[in-house]
Amino acid sequence: MNLSNNLKKIREYAKNHTELLKSHHFLFNCPLSKDFKYSDAIVIGLNPGESPRDWDYGKNLPTEESHEFDFHDEFGKGRSAVRWSKYCKDYLKTDKVTLSEFFFWSSAQVGEDPLKGETFSERFGYKFKNCPHFNFCKEQNIDLINFHNPKVIIATGTTYSDYFAKIYNLKHIETLNCENDSRNRRVIVHYEFNDTPFLFTPHWSAGFVSNEEEMFIKNFISRIK
Repeated sequence: MNLSNNLKKIREYAKNHTELLKSHHFLFNCPLSKDFKYSDAIVIGLNPGESPRDWDYGKNLPTEESHEFDFHDEFGKGRSAVRWSKYCKDYLKTDKVTLSEFFFWSSAQVGEDPLKGETFSERFGYKFKNCPHFNFCKEQNIDLINFHNPKVIIATGTTYSDYFAKIYNLKHIETLNCENDSRNRRVIVHYEFNDTPFLFTPHWSAGFVSNEEEMFIKNFISRIK
């Protein structure tokens, strides 16, 4: 299997769905390091974030974050990108991590809050949950998972866990709350994808994760890897 073919599909797909060309970049199969071929873990977000600083890089837009080219390598990683890499390594206890998204193309937000800048529907013409491209992204992500055969897949953010579990036909195993935290909220929604653990957790940087919850999540990931 060659994931470069998937990158070609993604680039061509955007040309045929022109609202996607409004994004600064897309993200697919973006390793934290180029020192390995196969990943122990895949971390999947909703879609790539987009900062005003990103637009200072203006070559061949939309550009990309992938195993073939990452615009940060030329432009330099912003503070949020550096911080996210640190979170991934810290939670997963490995450098062999690859990033992907449920929706590959970047935006300022997935919501509709005008105070946070351009809304998702202003950018693309539809709200996030009505996005017509999730199945295309799913097909590429399944190839990604089959290529890496990871020990664990993590989706950061629990708001859409049920929604994407249905799209990816995930098998629910258990839902766990962190009883040591006063909020006692769900912090792990444990599914499986073809026997591979597929976990939804609160977003590690934006999900207001307490120290107790962080330890609970890390310990759980260590046990099932």
